Formats: sequence, structure tokens, C-alpha cells
Amino acid sequence: MYSASVVLYVHAEKAPKAMLSLADTDNNRTVDVRLGDTVQVTLRENATTGYRWAIDRYDEEFIEFLKSEPHYAQNTIGAGGTVAFTFQGRKAGTGEVVLKNWRHWEGDSSVASRFRFRLNVQP
Repeated sequence: MYSASVVLYVHAEKAPKAMLSLADTDNNRTVDVRLGDTVQVTLRENATTGYRWAIDRYDEEFIEFLKSEPHYAQNTIGAGGTVAFTFQGRKAGTGEVVLKNWRHWEGDSSVASRFRFRLNVQP
């Protein structure tokens, strides 16, 4: 019985933090999260056009970038898909994330759109 309660306690310690999901309709939104919670932004893109979503900037003091993952249908030439960016609340405070849809080899003059959100990280 003692070892079972220890296992449950350890399991509870490693429980995943909450994840908030945002999409293109959430542009310019302000969201509240607790320290350690994650926010995943999923945006539509079609990489065959050369336009891809990328991080323009984010407040590294309050927000940590964890990963980006593209999701495209297999065996469908020219078809679009989505890309998901995952961020985590790093420190209590407010920070902003800005993503841009662009052709990186053409520079900032090719930016077709931007996606922004503000993250209020609470202890």
C-alpha cells in the first residue's frame, strides 16, 4: 500500500500541464495561462507556394518556444496542410508572440500575413 501511494504521488508530479489551442481565428487574442502551461498555435499553410509560417519574434523572458511541427497529407502533391507552433509560459508576466507567413529567401518584403497573440503568464 505504501509503494502504491508513492507511485501515485510520483505520477501526479509528472502529470502534463494544460495545453491551450489557438487557430487563425484567434489572431490578436490575449490568453491567460499558468506558469508551465503550453499554447499550441495551428495555422494553415501550403509550402509548395513557398510561403511558410515562421517565428517573427517572441518575448523570451516570459515565453519559451518548444517546437514546430508541419502536418501535410501524404501522396498529395501541391496540397496544403498545417503547421503547429508550441510555446510554454516561462516566467510570470505578459509577452507577445508574432508569427509571419513568408518566403524566407525573399526577406521581409514577402510577408503575406502575421499572426499575433499575447500571453499573460500567471504563477
